[in-house]
Amino acid sequence: MKIEYKNPKKKHGILVWEADVNFLSKEKDFNLRGMGELEMKKMAGKLYGEDALFFTPSVRAESFFLWVSKMKEWESQKNVKAQYSLDTRKEYEDKDNGNLIGIYDFSKNILGTKRLKINFSLESYEVELESENWDTKEYKRSSPFYIRYTRSERYIGQTDDIVKVAREVTREGGGYLAKAKMVYNWVTKNVTHENTSSRRSAKMIFESKKGNTIEINFLFIALLRAVDIPARLVSGSFGELEKTQEFHFWTEFYIEEVGWVPVDCVKKMFAKMDNKRIVFSKGENIVLEMSPENDNFFNISYKRVFFMQPEAIYISKKEEGLFAVRENKHLLVKEQKEE
Repeated sequence: MKIEYKNPKKKHGILVWEADVNFLSKEKDFNLRGMGELEMKKMAGKLYGEDALFFTPSVRAESFFLWVSKMKEWESQKNVKAQYSLDTRKEYEDKDNGNLIGIYDFSKNILGTKRLKINFSLESYEVELESENWDTKEYKRSSPFYIRYTRSERYIGQTDDIVKVAREVTREGGGYLAKAKMVYNWVTKNVTHENTSSRRSAKMIFESKKGNTIEINFLFIALLRAVDIPARLVSGSFGELEKTQEFHFWTEFYIEEVGWVPVDCVKKMFAKMDNKRIVFSKGENIVLEMSPENDNFFNISYKRVFFMQPEAIYISKKEEGLFAVRENKHLLVKEQKEE
């Protein structure tokens, strides 16, 4: 049993992240000091639209930082070259998942329009698990790796009902690959895909049997982990060349002495993947690393984001109010012609 990477497709593309930042003063714009955060967000939504991101400032110094999951090589993504229109303030590796993260500092001019342009080229491979049998080895259950990718956590909590169904679905037994296929069959048969911008947990999707792309992955990962199979989220894009690609999510589960096996419950792919993908980040609840105390760069409280596609934003201001951020991402990918 082994994973094959084949039929690479050369691509080049441009990813543009833009944000227009405005500050809504609690006193000047809302004219009501006693207004709570939820009420402020509802009023701000009427002013700036429901698609805007809203951040409540703290008492810290004014700051605006952008974390970007930088383009890097993975097993299915090779020969990556990328140029960024801005210099990073700091760069570090997400040790839990292997993501390469750059931090950009917009604090000198926190309001107004921000823009980051990424020119890149890479080779995207088809992935397929070649298997003559479905027997799989036992996991090293005491390892930090196994514990990390089988735990119950934010958005992918393993409730009693989820654990019960996962065990019922896999009651016929077999190796972990066979069990993963049983879980995949249950999800694709029982959960309906819908296009929404919500971010509901695995528990909520399990109860409603409906979810958007990332929500279905939440449930799939929770079910796999409920039967002791390590699994993680993949954040990236999917689409035909010469067209603006859609941002997309899928899952990988781990087989001992084989590696990470891809699954896309929405596109109906198990143990295989097309070469129409671009990977931005892997894993979930990614740590936004802070600077050492002796670095005057910034010092904010412990913070995680569920994924990076390819950014995470932190802003703050001394004055009470809300930041309204209109955020847009554009990704255009073309075939890389031979030189």
